[in-house]
Amino acid sequence: MSADAIAPLARPARAQTLEQATLDPAYGTRIYRATDASEGSSGSTFVRHAYSRKQAFNANSTRYLVRDSKSYWHLYDAKTLQKIRQLPKLLGEADPIWHPTDPGKLYMTSNNGGSAWWLYDVNTDATETVFDFTQPATGSPWPQATQYWTHNEGTASADGRYLALMVSSYDSATRQTTMHGLMTVDLVARKIIGTLPASRFPKPGTAPDHVSISPSGKYVVPSWPAENSGDTGAGTYAYARDFSGTPKRLHTTSEHSDLAYGPARQDYYVFADYQAGRIRAVDMDTLQSIDIEALYPQPGESYALHISGQAFDKPGWVVISTYQDYSGYDQTRPAAELRAPMRKVWLAELKAGGRKLNVTHTRLARYPVPYFFEPQASASRDLSRIIFTSDFGAGGNADDYIAGLPSWLGR
Repeated sequence: MSADAIAPLARPARAQTLEQATLDPAYGTRIYRATDASEGSSGSTFVRHAYSRKQAFNANSTRYLVRDSKSYWHLYDAKTLQKIRQLPKLLGEADPIWHPTDPGKLYMTSNNGGSAWWLYDVNTDATETVFDFTQPATGSPWPQATQYWTHNEGTASADGRYLALMVSSYDSATRQTTMHGLMTVDLVARKIIGTLPASRFPKPGTAPDHVSISPSGKYVVPSWPAENSGDTGAGTYAYARDFSGTPKRLHTTSEHSDLAYGPARQDYYVFADYQAGRIRAVDMDTLQSIDIEALYPQPGESYALHISGQAFDKPGWVVISTYQDYSGYDQTRPAAELRAPMRKVWLAELKAGGRKLNVTHTRLARYPVPYFFEPQASASRDLSRIIFTSDFGAGGNADDYIAGLPSWLGR
């Protein structure tokens, strides 16, 4: 990774084939403009992937999933980069999670979380009920709950077997949410294997920011933001899959992060530790940590970032995308001097002294960066491509771009 000037580059035309690549002037990476707002539903102002922690690409990287500003989801062909169709049964915050081996299927729930989960065939629109938690047969201790979901930022274990869920009820009349607890389900055996009532949370009764499960499926990881310096219950925790024993506290608050495989397929929590001033990776078994990169390159400088640990088939790597940098102790935005980690997508190897590799500059025109313009880069399972959002310095709409990576990466 190196500090390089961001060379002027016109916004690429919407790519029609994989031969229509734009080369990043600094790094030679092949970049493709993969969506356009006009391809969304009527009046859409963006068409982009969901989030850094959510897998946009399917099991074999032949399809990618995006949503528009009107909350409709669309399926694209990752080989031709063309839209296939809008998915009629997927709407809003439905928590879609690609099946780990079947490239034509994904798991989903209702908009803003529902009481059922389905396996959805994106080619035929056929759905199969995996769980209906209102039915006594599922064994849910909270059959009255109306929301079983990750809060749209979690995913399943790498093998697709285990999924952790937040369980709550929402009263539309009072606009109040009641938190019931956390749950782990086995998507293969289709049974509940662990529950944790909200009364036993580190912050009792308080909803976590989101919940996910480690790539191995061994740990359920919820996080609670710190409200103040004395908020001792806040933090990010690793619970046993069945919630037995004492949880491990991985951090003192909830930060931008993801769960990833280390090089030996150990479970890592990778996050921005602004207290320590570093991007860090914590081994969830041993609690030993690795420093990846400084968050304060020079006194008074910093940047925001997202992390994607979704490259499950290339263990030991994460994707980092950065934005919103400053210098002069937040008096100068963006930072007066461009540092190596800033305003780009890059790769980090999860080992001491590991490699950090440039991928591409993000070329954001707006500052501060609006939420849906944040890059929030996400890796494909095989790390053959990275999807990220940008207005490419041109203003206007936010589109998705795909960076194609060389086949030797991760060796």
